[in-house]
Amino acid sequence: MSGILEFELSKGASILVNELALVTKEDIVAITADTMCEAEVVNAIAGAVHAVGAKFMVMWYPFPRGVGKAADPDIPYQAIGEALGASTVWIELGYNWILYSSAQEIAMAKNPNLRHINAVGLNREMFHRLIVRSKPALQAKFQHKLNDMTKAAKHVRITNPSGTDLEFDNDPNCPFYVELGICDHPGTAYLAGQICWFPTEGSTNGTLAFDGSISPSNGILTTPVLLDIENGYVKKVRGGADAQKFEAWLASFNDPLMYRMAHVCYGCHPNAKLTGDCVEDERIWGSTEWGIGYLPACDCPPDGIDAASHCDGITLNTSLWLDGVQIMDNGEFIHPDLKEMAEELKNS
Repeated sequence: MSGILEFELSKGASILVNELALVTKEDIVAITADTMCEAEVVNAIAGAVHAVGAKFMVMWYPFPRGVGKAADPDIPYQAIGEALGASTVWIELGYNWILYSSAQEIAMAKNPNLRHINAVGLNREMFHRLIVRSKPALQAKFQHKLNDMTKAAKHVRITNPSGTDLEFDNDPNCPFYVELGICDHPGTAYLAGQICWFPTEGSTNGTLAFDGSISPSNGILTTPVLLDIENGYVKKVRGGADAQKFEAWLASFNDPLMYRMAHVCYGCHPNAKLTGDCVEDERIWGSTEWGIGYLPACDCPPDGIDAASHCDGITLNTSLWLDGVQIMDNGEFIHPDLKEMAEELKNS
């Protein structure tokens, strides 16, 4: 044996390429990776693409200091964007994501039909937990039901034991994404275990406590970071050393849009755990995740949020109400339409 979870890695790579990215021999596949990625994971995925018979390339670049457009100064984004735009499938693995970067904007302008699967920071343990051990049919049924309930609601309230207590209105004109990892249409697909949507602009008010992690600024938190939010913008950051670090990171961009609330997500993968890796953390069962900063126009019509970068923070053990009806209690899905499926997902 040459490595831990070697057989599981091989199986996970096959699932990712064949069942999620849906690669065929007619595709041109671009795999992007930074120097924080595990070479064995990148090579396993490349090998699975090669086995399909597709043409492919792997683009390695130095680990960028930032994510999104904040990665631009450290990567050859023009060259990467041109290569991605000449591809049909993009498998993104870099630990600091170039999603939302100039490279992606160039790629999408060149090829609006590009299929992008975002698996940033994917390592062999995550492969095992999030892909190999997943229960795709039940996971899809659960997420679609939760999404339908959420999309039908006009008003949402969220609390958690660390101090979250905020409310917002849903925007019926913005998309709801049921993330199942299946890359079957143009645009970005994310791994299963998440539902993402976008509050009505300016409607988010209250206190938000991040007590899991914040990516990319902090990683795993040792103390909660409290955000006072008014009309959809972060007005104050409170807490200890983690809060000071996050506040300094936001301020470093000198960009008012870096304080704008972008999206909210459910975390609902029964095998996800807190690791400091954004892709896994934002799928932790019973959590909610908030993105702050940049959004493309497709997610936030008509113009998007042209912020300098983007970050994601995790709120653990969430309680949530839709139009006054409680759906989650301290990290558990308790609504009668969800409870049985939730218990089956967690226990099977």
